[in-house]
Amino acid sequence: MVVRRSNQRTLQALLAVATLAFLGVLVVHFAESPPEQTVTRFSFAPEGLTHTRISPDGKYILYTAQTDGESSLWLRPLGDESARHLAGTEGAIGGFWSPDSSWIGFGTATELKRVSIDGGSPITLCELQTTGFFPFLGGTWSPDDERIVFSSDLRLYDVAARGGQPELLFDPSDSPRRVSVYPHFLPTGSGPAALVYVAATSPADSWVAVLNLETGERRELGPGRRPVYSQDGYLIHGPTDSTEPGLWAWPFSLATLEPIGDAFPISTAGRAATLSHDGTLAYRDQAEIASTRTLAWRDRTGELLETLGQPQNMAQPSLSPDGQRVAVRSNESGNFDVWVHDLIRSTKIRVTFEDVNEAHPAWSPSGQEIAYRQVDVGPGDSLMRKSADGTGEAVVLVESESDLHWPDWSHDGRYLVYSEENSETGRDIRYVELGSDGAASEPVTFLSTPANEDRPQLSPDGRFLAYVSTESGRNEIYVQPFPDGPGKWPVSVNGGDQIRWSSDGSELFYAEGLTLMAVSVSTEQGFTLGQPQALFASPGLTLGGGRSYDVSADGQRFVMTMAVGDGDEEAAPPSIRVVQNWYEEFRDREQD
Repeated sequence: MVVRRSNQRTLQALLAVATLAFLGVLVVHFAESPPEQTVTRFSFAPEGLTHTRISPDGKYILYTAQTDGESSLWLRPLGDESARHLAGTEGAIGGFWSPDSSWIGFGTATELKRVSIDGGSPITLCELQTTGFFPFLGGTWSPDDERIVFSSDLRLYDVAARGGQPELLFDPSDSPRRVSVYPHFLPTGSGPAALVYVAATSPADSWVAVLNLETGERRELGPGRRPVYSQDGYLIHGPTDSTEPGLWAWPFSLATLEPIGDAFPISTAGRAATLSHDGTLAYRDQAEIASTRTLAWRDRTGELLETLGQPQNMAQPSLSPDGQRVAVRSNESGNFDVWVHDLIRSTKIRVTFEDVNEAHPAWSPSGQEIAYRQVDVGPGDSLMRKSADGTGEAVVLVESESDLHWPDWSHDGRYLVYSEENSETGRDIRYVELGSDGAASEPVTFLSTPANEDRPQLSPDGRFLAYVSTESGRNEIYVQPFPDGPGKWPVSVNGGDQIRWSSDGSELFYAEGLTLMAVSVSTEQGFTLGQPQALFASPGLTLGGGRSYDVSADGQRFVMTMAVGDGDEEAAPPSIRVVQNWYEEFRDREQD
């Protein structure tokens, strides 16, 4: 009996050890390989959608929608199909969440505000540090709920979450990529306090950058756009060219603030990703307007008359004086260049060949040369002139340590007008006088105010200059005598951009949102304007990078760009795509 009890106790002990060992294996197994979660997808398409953000707790979708010409914020619970308008958010440009998901920050044309998800009047936190053209390009709330970093006038500012005086976070002028937008705080606890953001020189040259808030060190990590951090250990970002859709996941270490692997694609049509703490991914999903576009003629009703030229990734069309060629900005070689399309023979030639970005082409009165903007590698820009057939060397007309935009030649070839960035007054309009040898005089300031003045366009007789100004708080169009003289006349009444004169000076054309407008002009007795008349609406009016059309000599046709394969229609409106447990679809990459 004693031996049997001893054997029984020994057997029980062995079974206990075996059981513990088995349980240990299970614990290790499940610790190393967490159970798979179900990937769930759904989407919805609010009318007028422009931006979207999922709340950190994963319970709400915030989005900005434009209706009746004005944008505002809307809130939709993740498990409900009904959305609620947030009163008092009219004019919102984009929103972002507080870390506890109870507040929403947002920017307008002039202010940074916050509003409770339960409603109530928004609270103004500070005035934006802006001169009007880029008042707000993203904001982010710190994990400790103490501060907000936002982008205004292409720089990053820091302000207390309760409000106060914003401070410039750093001066980007010492970097070749002087634009700083779309900041995003990284989680704390695994490394230094830090944020990622976009550093750029142009819409086609955006890089993901990181700022260590404890040391002040800034580093560019690689090409990419609008980065956000996923709790699964990845930076989700878009491609470097803002015209291209797609989302990529980039393995990233919070401890070292460095990538730790190669990025891989997770969506071909997604834009502007946003993530909750529980691994829910939300982004704008769109059958994007094709990057390959063709030129097209439309009449004054918007009817498509014909397509022409050779398709390519093009924008900013500018008709030659004889109406037979169109200069465009295009990216076919890894950076933006000026190209010319022959509308008669359907051929094209490349005009600029430098390894920098060029844009804003404008024809000389003779049609033999083109003036354009060259984005220099270092601080500042140049305005250049070059033969329209691409031969010969480019000649510098204007050099500046500031950004230069939108040159326009007077019809007698005497003047070149343009806009220039000013750190104190925003964009100002300046001009140079061109000698018989083609050399330019010292620049002269035509108009400088605390508002932005931009997009100058001289009348055919050279007596008047039309331009865009933000003096009213939004883009409107005005006309003044040139180069001097009394008088100033407002042209647009409900916002305006993208100015063009008819060749005889009897009409001004401009874009009011997605609608092309026309205003009659008379200079027989002073300067008088008719009432603005709507011609037609076209989604393509938003695709020109500041100018998306030009007008024929008789004022009856408009040359515009159009997506290849879309016929007379542009792309479908964007939707909000929600993917719960997005990472499960890509977990097998751990075994690669």
